[in-house]
Amino acid sequence: MTARLTLVPHTHWDREWYLPFEGFREHLIPTLDEVLDLLDRGYPHFHLDGQTALIDDYLELRPEREPQLRRHAASGRVSFGPWLTLVDEFLVSGETILRDLELGLSRARELGIRETPIGYLPDQFGHIGQMPQLLRSAGIETAVVWRGVPASIEQSVFRWEAPDGSAVETEYLPFGYSLGMFLRDDEKPRALADSLAAISAGLEPFAARQSLLVPTGSDHAPPDPTLPERLEEAARRLRPGLDARIGSLAEHLAYPAEGELPVCRGELRSAARAHLLPGVVSARITQKQERAEAEALLERYAEPLAALVPGFAWPERELEDVWRLMILNGAHDSVCGCSVDEVAHAVDARTAQARDTAEEIVESALEALAAQVGGEGVVSFNPSPFERDGVPGLGWRLDAARPEQQPVSLTAREGRILAGNLELALEDEPDEGDLYNFAPGGQARTIDHFAQDGDELVGTSEGLEVRLRATRTDGEPFLRLDITIRNDLPDHRLRLRVRLPRPASGSVAVSPFELVVRPWTSEGSELETASPTWPARGAVLAGDTAVLARGVFEYEASESDLAVTLLRCVGTISRAKLSTRPGPAGPDTATPEAQMLGETRLTLALLSDAQPSDLLPAWERFALPLRSVRARGRGPLPATGRRRRRGARLEPNGFGSRWPRRHDRLARTGADRDAAPGVRVLT
Repeated sequence: MTARLTLVPHTHWDREWYLPFEGFREHLIPTLDEVLDLLDRGYPHFHLDGQTALIDDYLELRPEREPQLRRHAASGRVSFGPWLTLVDEFLVSGETILRDLELGLSRARELGIRETPIGYLPDQFGHIGQMPQLLRSAGIETAVVWRGVPASIEQSVFRWEAPDGSAVETEYLPFGYSLGMFLRDDEKPRALADSLAAISAGLEPFAARQSLLVPTGSDHAPPDPTLPERLEEAARRLRPGLDARIGSLAEHLAYPAEGELPVCRGELRSAARAHLLPGVVSARITQKQERAEAEALLERYAEPLAALVPGFAWPERELEDVWRLMILNGAHDSVCGCSVDEVAHAVDARTAQARDTAEEIVESALEALAAQVGGEGVVSFNPSPFERDGVPGLGWRLDAARPEQQPVSLTAREGRILAGNLELALEDEPDEGDLYNFAPGGQARTIDHFAQDGDELVGTSEGLEVRLRATRTDGEPFLRLDITIRNDLPDHRLRLRVRLPRPASGSVAVSPFELVVRPWTSEGSELETASPTWPARGAVLAGDTAVLARGVFEYEASESDLAVTLLRCVGTISRAKLSTRPGPAGPDTATPEAQMLGETRLTLALLSDAQPSDLLPAWERFALPLRSVRARGRGPLPATGRRRRRGARLEPNGFGSRWPRRHDRLARTGADRDAAPGVRVLT
């Protein structure tokens, strides 16, 4: 087969990971200095990881080099975008992914990129099923991925379809984005030619184009300055019919795929040929909660209120700052919690800053609303698209009903906790894993020592105390469960097990912009064992029982049980070898604060007799309370109502839609919570 090896020089840049941001930026400045110097001297091409954040980090200290960067971007010699940063798709909201894409594309164009960038997704720990639709909505028709691709995809190009049928032609990196990293060690032409021949032999079984893609960079890798000259000599020594040149991703993708492409539908969460690293979902679990609080304030209260309250001055700069903080905090090594403790502190600080600014906007907008409502009393705002407690969807009401909350008795016997018609258990087990992967370290044990303390049920075992308090609120179909954990024990995992009254055959979980139907386990391999745990964005259903949480959480479903991780305590980024992952996934760097010692508070909700269509409405009621403020004015607005700004339009975007915001001088509202493409009921 006649083929061309397209070598794409690049760097994959984690802004923070085993070093804090400042430490990695010390390496970034000389790296990009060298890239621009090489491009000035005729270096063919360099790819800057599909994100613009690292460019802004660089230009903040090297503003005088922006004209150079723009010139090379306009000529196609340097490529970047479409993202602001490479977020973890399962641990941030769908709206965050969209804003990441919007801001990244906008910034790339500002910096001179002329062609629509490629949907470059090189290192995220799996991919959501709606990603093809999101890319197509931005005019992007091609993607590049590594992790998550199932074993059924046996070639380097496939058609990736979203639940609605939107599709992108997707380039698969079967050997990752560091395949050609070690070519820089081949100083002599013969050695380089031999390495290229070996790479070609490895790629050819996957080949679907006349071009074979060879990324020649890696994590925080500087450019290989002599590669063009060495490659020119080495290419003469390749076998007949095989050529090798430096090029861009776009040049490689311009070679048409041959034959009918295999189709992969929905999310990509396989470990067939690359680590999926599912343990990040439960690493540093309090950070996931804090992010959920900030996301809700921003997306469901601050922006909607600012867009819909008549006469309220749009807080443009404040919202821009909050969104940038939230997106940068969503970078996969940041939001996943798989970094050093110093990075975790920085993530916490940014989340707190975003939350506090969003809260200030909410309070100001509520005061502005209250001043315009006729009459006195307490005016309540409903963030949901449907009526709640007499308050119109995305509207307000003066003196709305205030449902009463009543305690529910919890009893325990032989490790079983009875909560209404549900049976629960607290299960603890040793964890010999790390921030990336759980690894069982011994027999799981059920906490069976309980005592009553007022309306709390208190379970204790060595080094661990768990307090449970259950309540029901009038009009709510679920049971709220407040959980307070006092942990003095390292290296373990604590889970709440919910016995299923009705057997399940799988699970249905909320994911960004979709409900996803899942089997018991993800696909595994010799690189990483099949994982029974999955992420849920606020809600999961198995049988006819659902668990709700305010943010992303980790769950495991079986025919008879639904287990939710309450706490996972480990002390290093990556161990060299685990029973669930034979090789390392990062540096073996200590993270003592990831042991989660001390107090952790969580609130869950348990919903019986549930269907998939119940998940989002129930979650709205559970996680998004009405916000109230005292009205003292005699304004023109009625006591009950909803209002859109002039020119507002409704843009439904599938399951889990977009919410009111100002966009191109319009308030855009999304409230279609009924469409759930491809969902079936599991029994």
